[in-house]
Amino acid sequence: MRDKNFLPLIVFALIIILSFGWWQFIYEPARREILSMKLETRRLHEVEREIMELKTRHEDLSAFIEAKELELDAARNFLPATLEQDKFIDELYRAADFHKARIISVQTDDASSETLQAQVVNVKLEADYISLLNFLRAILDGGRLTSLERFSVEHATGRILSCELSFKIFATSP
Repeated sequence: MRDKNFLPLIVFALIIILSFGWWQFIYEPARREILSMKLETRRLHEVEREIMELKTRHEDLSAFIEAKELELDAARNFLPATLEQDKFIDELYRAADFHKARIISVQTDDASSETLQAQVVNVKLEADYISLLNFLRAILDGGRLTSLERFSVEHATGRILSCELSFKIFATSP
């Protein structure tokens, strides 16, 4: 009788051991792998969504690149490779004409250092108060690095002021 009960007990124990082994070595690793694949799939979908957002935000990057190249050219012109004082003097005369100021004389002096080339441009002009301010704003806010070194104003006649200005223009060292 013992042998009759012993055989089903052995079969039952084998079924439990095989079930535990299947659960531990086959089912659990497969379930962990499936969960990890789901997480990776979600992460990849999120990356794909971010890429699509970037594509829609910057559809054509060539326009973006062209705009950045224009900014770079403007920065290069802000501090040109050479002094180009003739262009600066041209800009002075155009600004004076536009703002109704009269340039009486323009002279240049050198003032270079090791890292930068600099030149002082002395300007004598006559203008009314508003024209003088607009002229100064146009030159100082212009397309190149310029500083106002010296400024003196005297009353000429009526509303006209006589001014002596010294601008310093810069360029990169050769």
